[in-house]
Amino acid sequence: MNTNSEERIVHFLPDYGINGCLQFGYYKYSKAQPQLPIHEHRNTIELCFCIKGEQHYVIGEELFQLHGNDILIIPPNKEHSTGEYPEDKGELFWLQINCSDNQHRLCNLSRGHSNYLFRELKKASERTFKGAFQVKFILEKLLNELKTSSNILSEITINQLIVQTILEVLTLSKRKQGSLPLKRLNDIDTYILNNLHRIIYVDELANICNVSVGYFKFWFKNIKGIPPKEYINRLKIEQSKIDLLKKDSITTVAFDLGFSSSQYFSTTFKKFTGYTPKTYISLNNISS
Repeated sequence: MNTNSEERIVHFLPDYGINGCLQFGYYKYSKAQPQLPIHEHRNTIELCFCIKGEQHYVIGEELFQLHGNDILIIPPNKEHSTGEYPEDKGELFWLQINCSDNQHRLCNLSRGHSNYLFRELKKASERTFKGAFQVKFILEKLLNELKTSSNILSEITINQLIVQTILEVLTLSKRKQGSLPLKRLNDIDTYILNNLHRIIYVDELANICNVSVGYFKFWFKNIKGIPPKEYINRLKIEQSKIDLLKKDSITTVAFDLGFSSSQYFSTTFKKFTGYTPKTYISLNNISS
């Protein structure tokens, strides 16, 4: 059974034929909600992705504070709650993975591959690490696919997106968290994601890092392999792929993402995807 409201969406994944998973959920709260009471998930790992805002979780005796771009993995059979804190104002995804020893394999992977992912997720649990923005677009695609799921292709896509999410999380969990380059990149991602609705100038990003524009461009391209302006546009286009399937018009999507015109948006979209926005919408409507 799926629970849906304007601010909170919960999908029960077995209803979609997905093996080895329980809930996939999302909330976007404009104000704090009641506390999450103490509970545990039997033989179930829970992945929490804080996109915006702040959230507190108490696991056992330990308090974890999540900010935007933080990921927390809650191990199976471990009591947790929000403690004395509410479910806070902000945006968060969660994914529950059943790791019990039964005949089902995670998203139809082999038994060996499923067990490997279970072990690695448990190793990465009970600590926060950065990187929720890297998986934000995958999670939004998964949410959209579940809303329109109607055929075998959708089921295959949902399985693929869940596995992709887990692999991204495990990669992020192994990164050295305290390094200066990583902190800078996290701060840049946070700033861009919070300002996707307008034009973002490179000097703004340079100011975040307290360096000159010239040095920033050199440093960023050396780290990311592409210029900062292209990186900004790529993030906007990734967001537009979600928005085009939900919003009423291409023009609305273009202006909501800070493009000066729908024509410039369409040109940029085709440059990075190979399709016009109209063709992209048509192809996705056919597949769903």
